[in-house]
Amino acid sequence: MNTLRLVAVVTILAGCGILDSSRDSSPLSFSIVGGSYFDPPEVHHIALIVQTETQYPCMNYLLESSLGVAGSSLRVDVSGRILKPNACLTAVGPAHYTAALPLDNGTYSLEFRRGGLTDRYTVTVTTSAIEIGTIESHFTHPTASRFSRD
Repeated sequence: MNTLRLVAVVTILAGCGILDSSRDSSPLSFSIVGGSYFDPPEVHHIALIVQTETQYPCMNYLLESSLGVAGSSLRVDVSGRILKPNACLTAVGPAHYTAALPLDNGTYSLEFRRGGLTDRYTVTVTTSAIEIGTIESHFTHPTASRFSRD
């Protein structure tokens, strides 16, 4: 009977997010889209949006990552660490990372790094679209190969 109570308590706590692991090694999906994702909202940006496959009890969990830009090379270092929000937006959803990309028309290399693995892509930006080409993929995948720039 005590084992059953323990299992019930752990299940309830995990469902509430209290026992969530601080690391996530699930596959990641990403998109690169044009739109108003940052302040000021009336300014259009090109945004990188990365999401975990794992679903969390709050839709505003963050995936700790950093973006490095050097010329036409973009690198996203993903720690895998999940950051819990101070206030939970109560809807199930993935942890995410969003960054503004300083991209003009042209072709860029994009790398994602996590735990010793590196995924590589090409990103081609035109006036109307953003195209993703996969070179090497271990833990990430684009949600589409072509995104509208609007």
